[in-house]
Amino acid sequence: MEQMLKLRNLKVVFPTDYGVIRAVESVDLDIGDRECVALVGESGCGKTVTSQSVMRLIESPPAITRVDSIWFNGQEIKDYTPRQMQEIRGKDMAMIFQDAMTSLNPVMTVGNQIDEMYMRHQGDSKKEAREKTVKALELIGLPEPRARANSFPHQLSGGMRQRVLLAMAFACMPKLIIADEPTTALDVTIQAQVLKTLRGMQQGCGTALLLVTHDLSVVASIADVVYVMYAGKIVEKAPVKDLFTSPRHPYTVGLMAAVPRLTDQKRKFTQIPGTVPHPARKPRGCYFHPRCEHVTEQCREEMPPLRPIGPDREVRCFHPLKVGGAANE
Repeated sequence: MEQMLKLRNLKVVFPTDYGVIRAVESVDLDIGDRECVALVGESGCGKTVTSQSVMRLIESPPAITRVDSIWFNGQEIKDYTPRQMQEIRGKDMAMIFQDAMTSLNPVMTVGNQIDEMYMRHQGDSKKEAREKTVKALELIGLPEPRARANSFPHQLSGGMRQRVLLAMAFACMPKLIIADEPTTALDVTIQAQVLKTLRGMQQGCGTALLLVTHDLSVVASIADVVYVMYAGKIVEKAPVKDLFTSPRHPYTVGLMAAVPRLTDQKRKFTQIPGTVPHPARKPRGCYFHPRCEHVTEQCREEMPPLRPIGPDREVRCFHPLKVGGAANE
């Protein structure tokens, strides 16, 4: 499979009066052509910072960003100028933000906002752009697309606004789309509809997709490969089926156990003990060791490397769990 994106050794820190916040530490990420990759983890683990760094949306200052390589669609883009990045954003690489209401301009109709995509990147006239906008809104399942194009964001429901963001993202048929929590604040029924539309558009347009989420049910339904992130570091990588059938990192096992199931008889939620470390005061050694039931002295003193444990699988753990998560090796 050809690689659409190769991210190597991404580091993002935020100097503050309370210390240096190490948001992302030495992250590598690979996304193949037409592949859906999920980046999973608890809130605050660095998922959004990672995804926005790919598109060079993290401003410096306040952030300090270092990366060895951002290889996108056959080109190295880490040293692109702001003008060069403007040319590929929206056209070759697009992003779906998690809050549609704050992502859309409240004083412009949604049609005008999508029109800009076609006028800016494809050189269309206003009339040509509007016809494409109506077709795009129709394609993503928005009812009465011509009338909705004249609506302001506040006049649409949350699900409709999210579909507008989908239409904007797919407008120019980009090579890569980054979806940052695309179903946040939507009810379960609308979530399913939006995900079905997103997956259908991604497969129909032949687009690679980076899905940023903390919802494992979303991951199971749409992803091909999963990266699990904790405290700014990737702790496990695996094909989606392998991850769900045999998670190897204790943190991944904890995430799986925390998902409620209809067959559970315990009548209470399972949770990982402790809390995520403060990003400016991370513990020595493995960042997960204060919450891990399999911790050893080595875990407290050394950071484990991310190492291969099988075909297309990697784990950052000195004692990865055996298949099924029953015991340590």
